[in-house]
Amino acid sequence: MTTNPMPRPPYARRQWLAAAVLFTVLAPAAAWLGQALSYGPGVPGPYALFYVVPFVLVAAAWIPPRTDVQRRRSLAMGSAGCLLALFYPNVLLVAWLVLWALTAG
Repeated sequence: MTTNPMPRPPYARRQWLAAAVLFTVLAPAAAWLGQALSYGPGVPGPYALFYVVPFVLVAAAWIPPRTDVQRRRSLAMGSAGCLLALFYPNVLLVAWLVLWALTAG
């Protein structure tokens, strides 16, 4: 015998919208802050294309979740997108320094 869980109230079903809006605002702010805190010069043109990955993760947070698992996944993807946008310039700088150190010898 399976039991259907009680449907969540409408306000609980719409809370994903506030999280999606928050991630949408935080992602560009995190990208700007990451570049401001980075020790390297600005991210050159072709390397800026890699910002697509964090912004796609944030865009995926706009898909309305139907279950609690999907809601948690949406929150995780939005959070990961914001963190990637924040740390991308530093990761790029470290990768460049490691490649420089390996090829300098």
